[in-house]
Amino acid sequence: MRLALPFAEGSFDACYSHMLFTMALTTEELEALAGEVRRVLRPGGLCIYTVRHTGDAHYGAGRSLGDDRYENGGFVVHFFDRSLVERLAAGFDLEDVTAFEEGGLPRRLWRVTMRRR
Repeated sequence: MRLALPFAEGSFDACYSHMLFTMALTTEELEALAGEVRRVLRPGGLCIYTVRHTGDAHYGAGRSLGDDRYENGGFVVHFFDRSLVERLAAGFDLEDVTAFEEGGLPRRLWRVTMRRR
């Protein structure tokens, strides 16, 4: 996910990822990834992704790697605040941010829906 996506511009109508953006990527890498998703979407195409947010019980737990990233049990999570969601929406219309919970902890996530301009 740190490299350019191997698809032509405007190849897809939609893109979905569940917690991919939450991985150990820096904000700079996330901006590049969002830019690549925007590039391969057709105008009007949807990008829907889910991320753990700063209201999650594990936010701040473990070893801080900076940039709202924490390593806990050998796994790195990048937690999102609303400003990061808005930052990654550059070139998109941010249509929806919905909170939900998943799993036994529970994990607290947002489902983000953006439409390419």
